[in-house]
Amino acid sequence: MDYPSEEDILRCDAVLEWIDDHFLRGDPYAFKDVPDGFRSTAAVIALELDVDRNGIFCIGSGAIGLSLNPAKRSADGLKKYDSDSDIDIAVISEVYFETAWRDLRKASQPTVDYMDTIVKENIKWQKKRFFDGAILANKLLPALSFGSEWSPALVRIEEHVCRLLDREVTLGLWIYRDYWSLRNYVSDGMVKCRRGMLNNA
Repeated sequence: MDYPSEEDILRCDAVLEWIDDHFLRGDPYAFKDVPDGFRSTAAVIALELDVDRNGIFCIGSGAIGLSLNPAKRSADGLKKYDSDSDIDIAVISEVYFETAWRDLRKASQPTVDYMDTIVKENIKWQKKRFFDGAILANKLLPALSFGSEWSPALVRIEEHVCRLLDREVTLGLWIYRDYWSLRNYVSDGMVKCRRGMLNNA
C-alpha cells in the first residue's frame, strides 16, 4: 500500500478521517521493509509494558514517511523519515496516563527538595501538553512510579527494533489517555503543517 505524499496531505478534506485511514495504520513506513515488523514490535511492547496491543501506534515521521511536526518543516517541505530518524510510539492507556499525571503533579510540587535538572525541564515542557492527553514517557520515567519497570523494558524494546531494522534506533514513547487524544494531537500538527505549506505555495 502506498504512503501519502505532501500533495495528499494538502488535498485531504476530512482531516480526522484521513488520520484514521492513512496515518494511524497497521503498516507504518518505518517498518515497511520488514514483514510483520510492526506487528511483532507491538506484541513486544504490549508484553513488556503490560498494555493492550490494539492501543499501540507508530507516530511521527515513522508512520507515513513524512513528519507532521510543524517545527521540523522547512522551505523544502515536510521532513522525510530517514536512516537517522528516531521512531515515536504511542501507547493508549487511561490507567498509565492517569497514574503518570498524578506522579508528575506530585513531582512538580514546590515542596520537592531535589529533582534532576533534565527531569525538571521535561516536566516544565510537559505542563504545556496535559490538555492534549499526551505524556512523553521516556523523558519522564525517573518521575513516574512505574518508571523503574518501564526503563529496562524500553531498553529491551529498543533492542528488538534495532535488530529488526538493522540499525541504531532511539524510541520516543508517548502515553495517550485515549484514541481521541492521540488523533487530536496528530491533527493539530497536521493542520499547522498544512497552513504553512499553503502559505508557501
